[in-house]
This record gives sequence, C-alpha cells and structure tokens, in this order.
Amino acid sequence: MPVFGKSLFETVLEGLHNQADEEEEDAPLPVRGFNGGFVGNDWSGRADPGSDPSLLFNGFAPDPVTVEAFIPGWIDRLSETEIKEDLCLKNCRTELDLRERRRLFALDNHPDRVPIEYREQANRRMMAANQMIDAALAKFR
Repeated sequence: MPVFGKSLFETVLEGLHNQADEEEEDAPLPVRGFNGGFVGNDWSGRADPGSDPSLLFNGFAPDPVTVEAFIPGWIDRLSETEIKEDLCLKNCRTELDLRERRRLFALDNHPDRVPIEYREQANRRMMAANQMIDAALAKFR
C-alpha cells in the first residue's frame, strides 16, 4: 500500500536513513555508569586519545618463548627402549593406571604441544607410546 507515492518499505528505509544522519550530527554522549579511566575515558566521559586499554596488560603478559629457548628434554630419547623407560609401564597395575600414564605422557610429548621443528620426533614418540600402552591394555581384556 503506497504512502505518499512510496511503498511502506521505502518509507521505513527513508526514515532509518534520516535517523542515522541525525545520530551522526549529534555529539557523542558520555557513557553513564562506569565511565572512569579504566577504558580510557576521563570522568567527563571524553575519550583520552593517548590511552589504549590494551596497554594496561603489557606488564602482565608472559615473555614470548622462542623456539631456540624451548628444546624438549626428550629430544635425544627416540628409541623404543628409551620410550618404554619414560613410560614406566612396569608401575602400572590397572587399566586406569595405563590410561593415566598415556594422558601424562601426552602432556609432555604430544606433537601439538611442541614447536614445529620437533613435531616429527614427538609424533614418533607418541605413536610408539600408544602402541605400547595399547598392547598393555590388551592384556586386561
């Protein structure tokens, strides 16, 4: 149904466009409630152009770990006997112990938890460890 020669949809769009133009002309209003210095506003509600809220956390951020600084302690232990020693399967008496051993081993050795340069070795260690644990779990079934 046309209103003043326009459809209702065209009238609504024109009204929204006019409202957006009016909002752009208005000066920004201060935020009511919490408009203190935490987010970069002074008490009058005006933004402080020199403050960046992300700078507040720079003192708390951990130092980035470089790849050279992080070399896994197991990097030289890639043979099956060494992996078997690291797993300590002799101490596992139940299925629950074996599953816990797998979880703890994965926390230190999983390929997703090491730098890219060491993922191939971590993958080899995890595959060997999973095979050993699966073989030990098969004895309980």
